[in-house]
Amino acid sequence: MDFFESLSFSSSNEDGRSELRALSGPAEKLVCLTGSGTRPLDMLLSDANQVIALDLNPMQNALLELKIAAFQSLDYDALLAFLGLVKTDDRMALYAQVRRSLRPEMQAHWDQNLREIGRGIWYMGLWEKVLRIGAKGVRMLRGKAVPALFNARDVAEQKAIWDQQFDDWVWRSSIRTLGRPWFWTRVIGEPGGAFLPGPEAVEQRLAGCFSRASGQFLFRESDFASLVLRGTNVSPLAVPLHLKPENFERIRTRLSDLRIVTGGLGDLADLRINQVDAFSLSDFGSYCDDVSYSKMWAGVIGAAAPNARFCERVFMNDLAPPDERIRLDQDLSDHLTTHDRAIIYAIRAGHIA
Repeated sequence: MDFFESLSFSSSNEDGRSELRALSGPAEKLVCLTGSGTRPLDMLLSDANQVIALDLNPMQNALLELKIAAFQSLDYDALLAFLGLVKTDDRMALYAQVRRSLRPEMQAHWDQNLREIGRGIWYMGLWEKVLRIGAKGVRMLRGKAVPALFNARDVAEQKAIWDQQFDDWVWRSSIRTLGRPWFWTRVIGEPGGAFLPGPEAVEQRLAGCFSRASGQFLFRESDFASLVLRGTNVSPLAVPLHLKPENFERIRTRLSDLRIVTGGLGDLADLRINQVDAFSLSDFGSYCDDVSYSKMWAGVIGAAAPNARFCERVFMNDLAPPDERIRLDQDLSDHLTTHDRAIIYAIRAGHIA
């Protein structure tokens, strides 16, 4: 099945704190890419009156509908168990409750995907499966160093463990091997691999990102670090914002402010989405050449309200902003990049003039 028609992402590989800071302030409309559903649910913690979740992949939008129904139907502990963050023998019984809150077409869709639900949908995305396989390798190679890293007393101790027991030729050569375009496109089936730089550049960037992050914040507070290095998000500290217990009721009361749309950033005009005050753009550039990147940004600019704010993530395909109306706040961008708990992204934040 095509990457843009299958479940590609299901958990969380971004840090909503960065988007909330970059997009802070009153907003009538906030547009974000759906992805795993984490981003739009996190954005319900913003000041936007309406959050519009947009994705070309109907599977990702279906996943968001499932998560919304779970919020509507379950209490906090049952929600974590249903998603797969907590072990349970009653997941299918929980699905029966969730199912009643789904539209008929979504009931039919998820009834055909009971195996994924039974295993815990949180880990059923393509990238979650890939990262968990990698985490098994990390645990085999590093042994007791993994729990030591996640139990470090402070950032200084964590940094020392990382430098001494992780950041070596094995780690870096593994990144270089896995950072080859053919591995992404042929083995994983990830079309973004076509836009990767050379493997040496991939190694330098990713190894540098983890080395920097090890001295900035505790990995046990990062859902991405936990998934990459341990293969799980079991720690209550390593869950995205919308799944933190203190945010549960607020998310629940704001679900009606979330609108789901199938389409891409270049389709905003055709979808009649305009006067948008804030954009959470994720790393859409990972799937773009120069022409398509410019087209997507043209869609954003055309839909933007005056001085709309944006937050874009850049993974490997570092394309230059294609329009002079895209104004970066370099200090804010640098700060967010340094402290973002998703580790691997450079963040561009600013406004559209």
